[in-house]
Amino acid sequence: MARVFAFLRMIFIQVLVLAVLFILAETGARQFEAASKNISVELKLQIKPYMMFGAQSGGGFSFYNLITRTNVPSKISFNNYGFAENFDFNIAPDQQYLQKYGKKPGEKIVLITGGSVVYGVGATGNDKTIAAQTQRYLNLRSGGARYRVINMGMASWIAYQQFIGLSLFGLPFDPDWVISMDGHNDGVVACAHGCGVANPLGWPQMLNILQGEPVGSTQKKRMLLQTLAKESALVRVITGMTGVEKSKVPSNGDLIIDAIDQDPRFRIKMAGLTVGIQDSQIDFYLQAQRNVIALFHRANIILSTQPLMGGNAVSPAYRTAFSPKGTPADIADLEKELDSYMQAHRQDWCGSLIANEVRDYFMARSSIKLKDLVDAEQRLDTGRKLKYVNVEAAIPLEGRRRVSFFMDNAHLTDLGQERVGEFYAEIILSAERGEPFDYDAFIRNHGQ
Repeated sequence: MARVFAFLRMIFIQVLVLAVLFILAETGARQFEAASKNISVELKLQIKPYMMFGAQSGGGFSFYNLITRTNVPSKISFNNYGFAENFDFNIAPDQQYLQKYGKKPGEKIVLITGGSVVYGVGATGNDKTIAAQTQRYLNLRSGGARYRVINMGMASWIAYQQFIGLSLFGLPFDPDWVISMDGHNDGVVACAHGCGVANPLGWPQMLNILQGEPVGSTQKKRMLLQTLAKESALVRVITGMTGVEKSKVPSNGDLIIDAIDQDPRFRIKMAGLTVGIQDSQIDFYLQAQRNVIALFHRANIILSTQPLMGGNAVSPAYRTAFSPKGTPADIADLEKELDSYMQAHRQDWCGSLIANEVRDYFMARSSIKLKDLVDAEQRLDTGRKLKYVNVEAAIPLEGRRRVSFFMDNAHLTDLGQERVGEFYAEIILSAERGEPFDYDAFIRNHGQ
């Protein structure tokens, strides 16, 4: 009997030790998981009519600067539809709304749209965004004219969502200028994020939620693992799962689960995607920009490609071609490099592993086509000013200087937002003086 008790006591002690070790490991995993969440900001995107999604109204965000490895507290706040503006938008504005927020006598209105960079990620307050800085420099240097710049950028939007947002909220303001700065989101959403051509961010996940049904034993096993991940941070840390990930996949073949994708957010993809879809995505992107030109047929328009901190992963000729001193020969060299890339990779599998390549191919190719589009539209419509500009060189290209303007590869610090705002203000003021914008002089004036 004594041996039985001794054996049971030994088993009890071992189980107790294992339980303590598990509790310690789980506690450590929860602390690690909490610390890891500081790497990116949760913008709390919500379903919105017509636009698919917008940000949650309110404020109190903290952005993470990947370059300095520091949190950046922000006082930025958002209106009822999630735009970084200090007044609420109305999807069906009445006369009272227009009297209060519409264009005032002697005032010039500028609308600016884009993705998260224009929206304000990285800005420490509403007065630090590109929109606010554009307004500040316009009023500082206009010599008397009064400008109001309205921010219609939204996190994660692609160009067609920007067009929809402008059509819903921008037309009543009768803008004098419309600015669009984009390229990054359209460049990654189709192939790298697996959403397919013409679909916004999260479209496969949305289909999965609305249509999905568990299929196959692999899915059943994954559901068990996800149940464990939901309850245990240790399982989440070991597997990389979130604990809330869905395992449903429609059986109609529209979606797949890409188990090898390194980014768990985008493992549910549209089926059959290869790199070649980037060219079709560029056509869709250009259609959105063409629609903006047609929608605001009385406004002056600047269509522009946003800057990235790093160089182009596909073509070293990209920055040279779109520098102020770029030549048609440089554009031709760029096109050759892009043609070679697409010829070699057209059938490659889409996924996050090649995000940099497909994004940079899109950025370079769409820059060429967008410039051609704007030039052609300007020849047809000489009664207003239509301009294309690539913003890359507005920020110092030398690496040690460039990093202070960025908080990651796409998003800008307050310093970067100020520089881009000044850049747009100078383009507008030059145009209204009837002078060509001197990009090279802008660079020289900033010691670049």
